[in-house]
Amino acid sequence: MRNTTTLGLTLLATGGLVIASAACGAGSDSNDGSSSSSSTSSSSGSTSSSGTSSSSSTSSSSGTDAGSDAGGGATLGSGSNFGSVDEFFGYVNGQRESYASHDRYAGFPFTSGYYHSNVTWPYTMQWSDTAAAVAQAEADAVAGGAAPSGEETFANPGQLPIYVDGLNTVDYLVGGRERPGSFTTDTCTLCNSNGFMRMAVFYHDPGGDGPVLTRLGIGAADMGNGDTWWVMRFEP
Repeated sequence: MRNTTTLGLTLLATGGLVIASAACGAGSDSNDGSSSSSSTSSSSGSTSSSGTSSSSSTSSSSGTDAGSDAGGGATLGSGSNFGSVDEFFGYVNGQRESYASHDRYAGFPFTSGYYHSNVTWPYTMQWSDTAAAVAQAEADAVAGGAAPSGEETFANPGQLPIYVDGLNTVDYLVGGRERPGSFTTDTCTLCNSNGFMRMAVFYHDPGGDGPVLTRLGIGAADMGNGDTWWVMRFEP
């Protein structure tokens, strides 16, 4: 069912780029390059109402359960909102399903991308052990001090950037840090309150300009201080 929770949109103009961030709930985005101090932007299928809600992990529909090897080698920080890799996998699928009526987004969030209605990726991803192994290796490397793979996105005040790698390839990967308690705030990096996360994961679809990816693997590593580094690796 489509999430119609409030959009607490925060627009931040940086070098001519307008970044829209919605409070936890269904989000709307603007990437037309114009700045605004009072108006909010909207996308098809988005509805706003009074109040805010937190984004919590949920179990998802049929076909989304991770296999028995899910979470092999994964370590979660003590402050994670999730109890397992399987829960985070269900959360990502749940978000993709909730945005089924939203326009798809192709390209890098807010910069080179665009909205369209050509749906080529499934809303519900299937679990992949091979993708999970790649994601776990990336998460372990970052936890060990390596720089995250991919291009760093902009981060609104209070948020952290996510990292997007392998755009429009069969090696598509997105990573980011979960901080303790962040899933109850409007500055959550991995929630739908972050427009970059929405565009890169929750309704991302190259619409024919890139390969059709149908499977997803998740990796996680304890970063210390209760933080968790999450990696989402997509594959055909």
